[in-house]
Amino acid sequence: MNLATLPRLRLATLPTPLQRADRLTEALGGPEIWFKRDDLTGFGLGGNKIRKLEFLAADALAQGADTLVTGAGPQSNHVRTTLAVATRLGLKGVAVFHGSRPAETQGNLLLDELLGAELIFTDNPDRSQLDDRLVAEADRLRSAGRRPYLIGRGGASALGSAGYVAASLEIAGQLAELNLHFDYLFCATGSGGTQSGLLVGAQWLRPGYRVCGVTVSRSRQECVTRLARLSRETAALLGLEVQIDPADLTVYDDYIGPGYGIPTPEGLAAIRLVAQTEGLFLDPVYSGKAMAGLIDLIRRGQIDRRQKVLFLHTGGTPSLFAFARELADD
Repeated sequence: MNLATLPRLRLATLPTPLQRADRLTEALGGPEIWFKRDDLTGFGLGGNKIRKLEFLAADALAQGADTLVTGAGPQSNHVRTTLAVATRLGLKGVAVFHGSRPAETQGNLLLDELLGAELIFTDNPDRSQLDDRLVAEADRLRSAGRRPYLIGRGGASALGSAGYVAASLEIAGQLAELNLHFDYLFCATGSGGTQSGLLVGAQWLRPGYRVCGVTVSRSRQECVTRLARLSRETAALLGLEVQIDPADLTVYDDYIGPGYGIPTPEGLAAIRLVAQTEGLFLDPVYSGKAMAGLIDLIRRGQIDRRQKVLFLHTGGTPSLFAFARELADD
């Protein structure tokens, strides 16, 4: 099966624009920075997850599912968009969150509530236990006569990653139309589905940029292992003969801070800088940390100031409101 014949629901508003960040570029003294505005995918308040859900939800419908089951942290963009898709398709939405319910219902969690989904908290802060709990909840629903479709954290599967192979094709068309060339494409990396799709797309289309991930949760080595596996599986699904060498994967793990979902001073400073130069809002969990990584690499001379960088804005704006205290104190 190739990308064009893969079942797909058209949910996102595409193509998302490329936007030159002149004032941010000036503030940093170069390199020339552009944004790929995937915060503007539209559906469910947008973000990168919608591209993956176009393929995953199509598969769920093809299998006759009546329930979408997924999980992550309470401020998950993936959960919010999955539940929005479930509502749009007339399906039941079930989300499982690690840890306990926050004292305040804000940000993405508030939107999950508004969507009327079933929200379950594990009361266990260990994120690694969540996958088993998701399987158990799917089994529970199946025993109750439902037809659940389980979507893993972040939609990180070969099918989900196909969304960012398609995005790579979109970017290639925009580069040709605008006569642009980039040296790097930077993105936040969590569960790995976005970067793996971009890696396969870059190997397939040869746009000339290097795909660089700034991890927000896992170590570099764990990310490389996951990305290599996901990339191979995605290429196999799409029938693409591309080679992904783990030794060539670029992942930076210096910007995670205390842990996933915990803002860092550098990430908050990056959010503030981008807001005050470009009028764009990054989030503390993903894009803020990725931008903090890019800024640090520029300031340390790891990226030549004469080069061009495309930064993938993966969305996540709703989660800003859950971190009002940290942003106000910054």
